[in-house]
Amino acid sequence: MRRCGTAIPWVRAWHQRRRKRSGSGVLAIRASRPGDDPLVAADVQIHAALQTIRFPLLDSLMIGASELGDAAVTVPVILVVLAWLVWQGRLRSALYWIAAVGFAQLFVITLKFVIRRPRPALMYDGLQGFSFPSNHATLSVVTYGFLAFFVARAWGHVARRRIAITTALFILLISFSRLYLGAHWFSDVLAGISFGAAWIATAAVLHHVGDGSQRDASSLGVASFATFLVSAAIHVAMQHGVDLTVYAPR
Repeated sequence: MRRCGTAIPWVRAWHQRRRKRSGSGVLAIRASRPGDDPLVAADVQIHAALQTIRFPLLDSLMIGASELGDAAVTVPVILVVLAWLVWQGRLRSALYWIAAVGFAQLFVITLKFVIRRPRPALMYDGLQGFSFPSNHATLSVVTYGFLAFFVARAWGHVARRRIAITTALFILLISFSRLYLGAHWFSDVLAGISFGAAWIATAAVLHHVGDGSQRDASSLGVASFATFLVSAAIHVAMQHGVDLTVYAPR
C-alpha cells in the first residue's frame, strides 16, 4: 500500500470522463464536476473540512479504529463464527453466514471494478485504489451486524438494544475513521453502510422465517469477541507504524 498525495484534480477528471461515457446510473455517482452535483460537492466539502481538523494524536486513534476494520481482524472473526456454527450443527445458519459475507465482498469488488471511482488521496494500488463503495463500511456492517443478530436473538429486549447500539457505534467509528483519514468520500461510506444494512436485514428476516427458534449463542459472542481482541492486538501492533505513514496528511 502507498500514499501518493491528493487526488481531487484526478477526481474531477474522472467525473468528466464518466459524463462523456454515460448519462446517468443508479449505482454510480452522477458524472459531473463537483460544483454541478450536490452529492459530489458534499463529498469534496466534507473531505476538506475533516482534513482541517487533523492532528497527530487523533490521527493515531483514527488509524487504530480503521485497522479494526481491516481483513486481518475481520477474517479471523468470520472464520471463528463459521467454525462455531458448524460445530454446533447449525448448518443452515452457517450457509447464511457464508452467503452474507461472501456476497457482500463480491458486491464491493464488482462495484469497485465497474465504477472505478478514485479515492480522495492515492494511497492504495490496484483495485483497492478505487473507493466506491467502502469495503470497510460494508464488511463491518455485514460481519458485526449479522454476528450481533446471531448472538442477541435469544436474549431479552434490553440486552438486544444494548448489543445493537454497541455494534452500531463500533461500525460508525470504523466508518468515520475512513472519512477522517481521507481514504473515502462520504458517499462511499454511506453506500457501504446502506447496502450492508439492507443486506443483513434481508438475510436476518429470511433466516428467522426459516428458523424461528432462539437458541442461546452466548458462547459464540465470547469466542468471536476473544478472537477480535487477539486479532486486533496483533494487527495493530504490527501495522500501526506503517499506517501512520500511509495515512499521513499531505
